[in-house]
Amino acid sequence: MRELFCQSYLNSYSDDGTLRCQCGREHRLGTRKILLGEGVIEEMAGLLAEFYGPAARVWVLSDENTEAAAGLRCKENLSRFRLSSTVLPASPRPRTTEQIISRLAREAAESSPELILAVGSGTISDVGKMVSLELDVPNWCVATAPSVDAYSSGTSAIKLEHGHKTEPARPTELIFNDLSVLEKAPEMLFLSGVGDLLAKYLSYLDWKISAWVNGEYICEQTARLCLDSARQALSAVSKLSADKTAAVRSLTDAILVSGLAMQALVNSRPASSAEHTVAHSWEIAGSVGRAELELHGLLVGLACRILLEGYREFYEGSAIRDFDIQDRLRSLGGEPGWDQMLTAEIEHLHAQIEEEMGGLQIGETVYRSRLEKISEHRKMITDLAAGILGELKQAVSILADIGYPFRLSDYSLDPQEA
Repeated sequence: MRELFCQSYLNSYSDDGTLRCQCGREHRLGTRKILLGEGVIEEMAGLLAEFYGPAARVWVLSDENTEAAAGLRCKENLSRFRLSSTVLPASPRPRTTEQIISRLAREAAESSPELILAVGSGTISDVGKMVSLELDVPNWCVATAPSVDAYSSGTSAIKLEHGHKTEPARPTELIFNDLSVLEKAPEMLFLSGVGDLLAKYLSYLDWKISAWVNGEYICEQTARLCLDSARQALSAVSKLSADKTAAVRSLTDAILVSGLAMQALVNSRPASSAEHTVAHSWEIAGSVGRAELELHGLLVGLACRILLEGYREFYEGSAIRDFDIQDRLRSLGGEPGWDQMLTAEIEHLHAQIEEEMGGLQIGETVYRSRLEKISEHRKMITDLAAGILGELKQAVSILADIGYPFRLSDYSLDPQEA
């Protein structure tokens, strides 16, 4: 069996969690160990004693669904330790808000834990990491679905009343991925993880081209690792009916790689691009009409399917293949600013866009430099785009064959609003 991408990446780091990378920068990881296989939950008690002693105090966070999936099993295995816990209701679905983080941090603090153990998927993992940060104690996680890359990332996605923000969190020290648990996850959570993998094609393409055109820093090893792990996972998913265990293993490996990459580079560049902007916009606006499909990864996959056609039209058309720099500069100079182009549907995002655009340097000098670089790298750009977008098209076809919800109507998303 092929070595896990996530394990080989972890192994490249020193004992203190650092890597002097070929890209010329030093990367850091707070994650020390990843266990992925059958029955790894049963290894937790031995590792807890090794890391924190035979009488360690542990606060366990789960919700009613994840408690049944793995929480009770974890508590039985850790019964000799000093445990306290909170089980959130399954409905309404818990959300990663500042209010719930503060409340749970106070609850956890009452037992003076030496470790936070989060048992769940995206929300539970994100909340656990933030409680861990607030209390300044480490956290472990038991994944209950191969649905998100939150387990291994160094951030948490915080839901605000009128928006969404990504906040630094305390990375998870040990991550337990028990295949006997993950294989029983609901189908839509599995598809959510697969949908998020589609983003790796667009993020790789955008990152590489930005490095050529804008001179943006790129870590080639990390960029390639995310893409290759996604490729392998989607290959395994195409054989889902024949070997579900292999598909779940490979998918989990890929989402863990994605999170580690973001943690190491301290940003989401290796794992997300325009498709995440679209998905976040739908989430912020509450556009999805079916609660059971309001899963981040599903929306990312849907956005990839829509953006694929726009990307192909752009890279196959005259925008890249045939332009005169002076003509293009005149056209750009006559265009109104972004703040004059907001439609009614996204006007409420004005302040958030303004914040994001605050540090952007634009003008004729920047435009000219970029156009000259595009002209210089034209063949490299179009060749790369053709290959990557061709792969993404094939991946979308594979997912459509296994029942991925790729239609706006599946989500009760109004086409005009979407």
